[in-house]
Amino acid sequence: MKRILNRLGLLALLCLWWTPVAQADVLDDVWRGTNVRLNAARIHVKGNDYATGYWLLPKASGTLNLNVPARDFGINSNVVLRMTGSRSGNILTWTFDETLSTPYYLGSANSVTRVRGTLKALARQVRGADDPFCAHSACPHNVELLLTSGSQVWVDGYTDIVFKFDWTEPVSVRQFVAYAGMPRPRLSSVRVLTSTNRCQSPDPTELVGEVTLSSAAPTGGALVELMSVDASVGVLNVRVPEAQRTARFAMRLPAGWSGPTVIQASSGGVNQTLRVALFRCVVVLFPFKAWLTLPASAIPRYLLNGGSVVARLANQESDSLITTKDTYALHEVLKANRVEVKGVSGSGDVFGTAYTSKGPSAFRLKASTVKSGAEVWVDGYEALLGNAHGTPLVRWPDDKDTVYLVDEVGPMKHQGLAGLASGRIFFNALGEAASTVATSKGARAVRIVGKESHVLVDQESEVTALNDVGMVLGTARTSDKKQRPFRWSQKDGAQWLPLPEGFVSAKAVSLNASGWAVGTATSEDGKTQAAFISTPDGKKSVALSQVAPVELTKAGYRFVEALAVSDDFEVLVRAVDGEGQTVHLVLRP
Repeated sequence: MKRILNRLGLLALLCLWWTPVAQADVLDDVWRGTNVRLNAARIHVKGNDYATGYWLLPKASGTLNLNVPARDFGINSNVVLRMTGSRSGNILTWTFDETLSTPYYLGSANSVTRVRGTLKALARQVRGADDPFCAHSACPHNVELLLTSGSQVWVDGYTDIVFKFDWTEPVSVRQFVAYAGMPRPRLSSVRVLTSTNRCQSPDPTELVGEVTLSSAAPTGGALVELMSVDASVGVLNVRVPEAQRTARFAMRLPAGWSGPTVIQASSGGVNQTLRVALFRCVVVLFPFKAWLTLPASAIPRYLLNGGSVVARLANQESDSLITTKDTYALHEVLKANRVEVKGVSGSGDVFGTAYTSKGPSAFRLKASTVKSGAEVWVDGYEALLGNAHGTPLVRWPDDKDTVYLVDEVGPMKHQGLAGLASGRIFFNALGEAASTVATSKGARAVRIVGKESHVLVDQESEVTALNDVGMVLGTARTSDKKQRPFRWSQKDGAQWLPLPEGFVSAKAVSLNASGWAVGTATSEDGKTQAAFISTPDGKKSVALSQVAPVELTKAGYRFVEALAVSDDFEVLVRAVDGEGQTVHLVLRP
């Protein structure tokens, strides 16, 4: 199910906080629920006490009405109290008037013939991740019902001592606590979304995880409690939004951490564990042994972990997602006239803009579940890109300078990116950004944290990539007008990347979380181009032809342009085959 957001989101949320009508939302769950769980009830009438402990009272979905057997209160009668429910704000009112088919004997010559009255209960949302007093998933728990003022109950009856004397007595309700609404969703799974194929970092970094519930979260969402066995790894509890099944959380890794730790997650009485570590630190050159050939009509634009590619097919104005199993026309998936993808993330997200007859809408969808459509849909906005937490950056079509960050409420201005909506922005899981800005000295590559920006290279330069550990990749123009790639990190600052042997200039275009970079190098005469890959230590760059699959090099393939590298070490390249035809390949280790 997708979340639809618009620019009125903040105003709407404030209204929900400030108006009492918002409290009635939890009664929607009572209306939808199929049971009421009576935790404790105690009444006193005519000198007698009647009490009940835990009882699960059946209720039909789509109503507030409730049928309560008298025997549930320890009363030896077949009468069923039919309670008619109604709502006003956050108050649930039950009215009832039941005449007993057979008088119920109370003792001391007293008998009851009729029960009538009104019960008013305050509905309050219950938060938490446990599953109290409940041994099965059908047990309601997200709404607590507490008796409030206005409740009145009477019983009519008679005393039979020679003569019958009719009487009406009030019933004292001394305790009433019940739970209703929807069953608390059980935790189904917890997993890491971003690749753990990375080395330990000298700076604090993050991994992105995801929790999945067995069913959609009720009103107010569902809490999943999280804890790391290694206390140096920071995790916080996460709330799955209302009507959703999944939510993401950050695992904050300290500097120099490689693991392992165990993440413990619990919700709805179910516990799950997840072992987390940085499993694959690759720092030396490796050969590519396999490849995927893209359709001849595809013009690739983005590469995702696992080898899926976003591409524009020939004679089409809309992007498609090409996986190892199938090709999906995104305008058909999203029921739009045209779809333009603007970025992908290390979590497998695709960010873009869907254009319909109503105008543009920014979206986020997950490549692994593309048939399910958009997870986030922002009416009226155009997408710029997004990060591994699934957070999109968007712009308003009539305001090309302002960048908006989309959270649970809706779009809000990103002050640090003011004036950059028309250019190319990079945005990582740490919340950092990078871009190319115009200065009095010319174009400069900058890193942006919060509202502060920092020039990376004090010469004409541009940013071409930003990874999730904070490294920036770019290309500068040297004094002799040649292109020179560089990589910037907080520890080492800007470092020039070496050029592959036999080439005099190069442009780096993509950087993965391990620090591997790819790009395209050009010879002195400008007539020869070659795709290259650079090691994370920045000491070596080699042409991809030296590490490409042997079968391809023997067949005469020339790798002329590198387009992207994934966190799983796959490389998207443009090549020329032995017959001189242009092909696009995904090379795999």
